[in-house]
Amino acid sequence: MPGIKCTVHFGCIANRTLSRHSSDMVTSVRIETGARLHFGPLAAAGASGGKFGGVGMMVTSPGFVVSASLAGTDEFHGENSAAARAAEFVRCIRAGDNEQKFPFCRMTVDSTIPSHAGLGSGTQLGLAVAAALSELADEHEIPIETLARRAGRGLRSAIGLHGFSTGGFLVDGGRAAQSQLGTLVARVTFPEQWRLILVAPPESQGLSGTAEQSAFAAQPPMPQALTAELCRIALMEWLPGLIEADFQRASSAMYEFGLGVGRFFEPAQGGVFAHPLMGELAEAVRRRGFGGVAQTSWGPTTCILCDSHAAATELISDLACDSRWAACSIQMTEPLNQGAKITRTG
Repeated sequence: MPGIKCTVHFGCIANRTLSRHSSDMVTSVRIETGARLHFGPLAAAGASGGKFGGVGMMVTSPGFVVSASLAGTDEFHGENSAAARAAEFVRCIRAGDNEQKFPFCRMTVDSTIPSHAGLGSGTQLGLAVAAALSELADEHEIPIETLARRAGRGLRSAIGLHGFSTGGFLVDGGRAAQSQLGTLVARVTFPEQWRLILVAPPESQGLSGTAEQSAFAAQPPMPQALTAELCRIALMEWLPGLIEADFQRASSAMYEFGLGVGRFFEPAQGGVFAHPLMGELAEAVRRRGFGGVAQTSWGPTTCILCDSHAAATELISDLACDSRWAACSIQMTEPLNQGAKITRTG
């Protein structure tokens, strides 16, 4: 029936059941993603049987909103860089699969995640574009592995892929030799009442592209003792702290995990934190009793865990009034415990 609209979340049973019995072709679709926080790998360069692995989570904002509809020719709209990246993903997806499968579309990127800030923008946009094209091609049950392959994402870490699919707090066990994705060994709901503050220094970006590849190539293998300690923190401290909503335990685990990862990558990023200002920030907020502080990915974004909206609001106000952080980007975000939101119209 023309004009019917339905909203589902990626990976849910309702999505698969609904799409299986739908005979109406989708004419437009809207994909809404969150951002991915990646607190670090569990291994690197062969320190364990898998490669990398890692710990991370999804948050509600910033996020991408990608809208696409059938059209006579391809059109891309939105912020220049985001529209150009979306167009490149479409080109790559068509080149790597049956080009005739995917119809022409008008695609708009209405909301964006900053690039090279440690928030997983490339993976979330690539998956959103791949999902939108699949929907317009009347494919509604595409596994996350297929979307990742089409978009060329998840070669090193699968946190952003699993996050797009399920949301929540995630532990990636690493990718076996014959596997496309890292194995999701744990996924738990992050306490809904807790908040995170994301702080990024002005005019600074984390490593990406060839610089990131060079940094990984130059790193020695992660010592097995460090892998063991990171696994212990993740599985015996962090996960129980989240499941039991024990804020102090989760905060301590977050900091200790980030500290271990930061020290390992210190030669590549210039310090435990990629930007010295963020190291100062971590010390300052920890003195105030906010023990959960960690960098996401290569940074420079740093995350601060708060036990309530009120506590986060107060801390943001104090940080904004301090000349040391006044020029920083500071925002509150919430845990995202579900997969990407898909709204179909047909």
